[in-house]
Amino acid sequence: MKRLALVASFSGIAITQMMAQSINGEQISDTTLFDKFSKELGEVVVKAHLPQYKKTHEGLLTNVAGTVLSKMGTAEDVLKHVPSIVKKKDGYEVVGKGTPIIYINGRKMQDISELDNIKSSDIKSVEVIQNPGATYDASVNAVIKIKTIKKKGEGFGFDTRSVYWYNKHDNTIQQVNMNYRHNGLNLFATYKFSDATWMQKATYEQTVHVDTLWQQHNNNEVTGRIESHRLISGFSYDFNANHSIGARYTLTSPGYSRSKDFFDSQVTADGKFYDYIKTDGLTVDKSSPSHQLNAYYNGIWGKTTIDLNTDLYFSTNRAYAYSDEQSQEHDSRNINSKNRVSNKMVATKLVITSPLLGGNLSYGAEYINTHRNDDYEVNRTDLLANSYSKLEEQTASPFIQYAHLTPIGNITAGLRYEYVRFKYYDAGIYQPEQSRSFRNLFPTISYGAKIGKVMAQLSYSVKTSRPSYSQLSNNVSYMNRFTRQTGNPYLDNETNHRVELSGVWKFIQFMVNYKDSRNAIIYWAEQIPGNEAITMISRKNVKSLKSMTAYISAAPKIGIWAPQINLGMQKPWFTLHTDVASYRLNRPIFMGNFNNAFSLPCGITLNVDYRYQSKGNTMNVYLAKEQHVLDVSISKSFLKDALTLEIKGNDLLYKCWDADLLYNQKMELLQVSKRGTRDLQLTLRYKFNTTRSKYKGTGACYTSFYSRLGKFLRNLFPMNTCGKSVPVSTSVKLAVK
Repeated sequence: MKRLALVASFSGIAITQMMAQSINGEQISDTTLFDKFSKELGEVVVKAHLPQYKKTHEGLLTNVAGTVLSKMGTAEDVLKHVPSIVKKKDGYEVVGKGTPIIYINGRKMQDISELDNIKSSDIKSVEVIQNPGATYDASVNAVIKIKTIKKKGEGFGFDTRSVYWYNKHDNTIQQVNMNYRHNGLNLFATYKFSDATWMQKATYEQTVHVDTLWQQHNNNEVTGRIESHRLISGFSYDFNANHSIGARYTLTSPGYSRSKDFFDSQVTADGKFYDYIKTDGLTVDKSSPSHQLNAYYNGIWGKTTIDLNTDLYFSTNRAYAYSDEQSQEHDSRNINSKNRVSNKMVATKLVITSPLLGGNLSYGAEYINTHRNDDYEVNRTDLLANSYSKLEEQTASPFIQYAHLTPIGNITAGLRYEYVRFKYYDAGIYQPEQSRSFRNLFPTISYGAKIGKVMAQLSYSVKTSRPSYSQLSNNVSYMNRFTRQTGNPYLDNETNHRVELSGVWKFIQFMVNYKDSRNAIIYWAEQIPGNEAITMISRKNVKSLKSMTAYISAAPKIGIWAPQINLGMQKPWFTLHTDVASYRLNRPIFMGNFNNAFSLPCGITLNVDYRYQSKGNTMNVYLAKEQHVLDVSISKSFLKDALTLEIKGNDLLYKCWDADLLYNQKMELLQVSKRGTRDLQLTLRYKFNTTRSKYKGTGACYTSFYSRLGKFLRNLFPMNTCGKSVPVSTSVKLAVK
């Protein structure tokens, strides 16, 4: 399938697909002490090669301004060219660390589409923190910090953008941004409307080894349409250079959302024909608007800095599903369900930083209170059960971290204590067995030193991975008469112990880490007692899952050619024992990126990027197909960079697909899905005289709520491996990281 996209933009901020937000002012987080660390340890800066790389006290910084990366287009294009960052189905991953949290000028990004709001020419630097300290939530395994170039100027700014693309349907995005700055006051507002369609084709091969060998061959086609509105408004005020306040409000209205799902299944029993089933499904989303509010204070009192953030979040999601299942040999079924989910969250975080004994001490606390009600009703209670559950969770997390420069290097040590009280109610009745409390300490320690011309860092950390709210839900979704899906309220938190060595030498970077995931959460399926022909897909904990990750990256500059080569490997050690067989799931996954940027005459920039991923194992899944992804783009600026024209072709080989073989107790499931990832896109941007936001709010709730809610939303609206948002059908989906 070929898709032509025409994008017209009249703004200083470029957006292509989702939410638009103002770009905030840069938050001052690094102290002069750490600047001193960098100078005394010796920054590894490659001045003769662009882009430049520098090892900081936290991670690896890539300078973008003044390099070929500034000509890439948007922040999305830049991140694809930053070492250790790989574009994946969930947006982006840091090699060996999973999905990172992303900050834009000190403010936590809540929507991956914000990256498309930032022009590459406006980016100063990108820093990748692969070992976040105790000041971050214990579930944060990696952090990306994007800093933009500070622009001077006051007054009123206005920009608008219209987007049109075609994928067998007409799609559009309309957006307007406004900004006013005067002295220390900054007012901003954004409105965005989008109307888009999507498609998906998949096959599912399901084999169940019980007394009867049940086999299914399923074909699935899904089309859907999503209409949404988003309003963002806020202000910030700088009293002086040392004190500022601000607030930001986001209103998101889903508008119109529906999907049509066609499913046909051929079923055999012991190799003989059993049934042919055709299913027509319809899912309608009638959710209410969601509300998100952030307020902050940044202050400097003498040598002490204070960062205080508070977040409020409210949402109510309503979904109605209709499924008409026609059987050739047996009874037909009509199943209708409705699901109402409401979320409430209050979070606050305080970080205080002060000099102490020649070092730097950071301390503070984070508090999060969440409530979730999940009401599920179905018309066929003989097949499925109604569910009325409530989850209450409180998290209190004090933390402390100290960094000190010694004669032999920089030592940073931190400790975070997290108390989590989780209460589960079923039909209004408290469930003590499913309710739990967690009291955990999460230490982090790192040592950095300059060895010759190499800046190296050795670190150890303990992190956690919490189940998402959907993974804890006891709702049972009907896939077909042989397959159902539910959550597991008994899931425990996953604990990850990690040892890592990383370093930088000129334009070469490397990393090796070893991870032991205890109580690891994996996708799992078991047969329903009394009717083993029916499979219930859920999740469970396994005792331990060990893995090693290694990568090396080189980014030289050869005349007009700026290549970047990334080579990586993920090696698991996991043996799965089932009732069918024991599986040694130890096959490594090899990854490679070969990105090429050419600075051609007349201000023309050419990018040719290739990405490869091999077959291999991750958790209890075998990735059954190789991926070969080729992207090509060419751009040229006019009118002193006010006007930019870009032509881009994505996934030109059309081999960006998912192919996952899932091993379970008595069932094997092979899923192969393909989406319209190959497209041709034309982008036109024109920049007016816009002002720059000074918003410095970082957000109080880093991952405990938004990350888990995000996992839930990604199950509804996941992203394929090429990063384009695709809502899920009623068919079985594997959430493989």
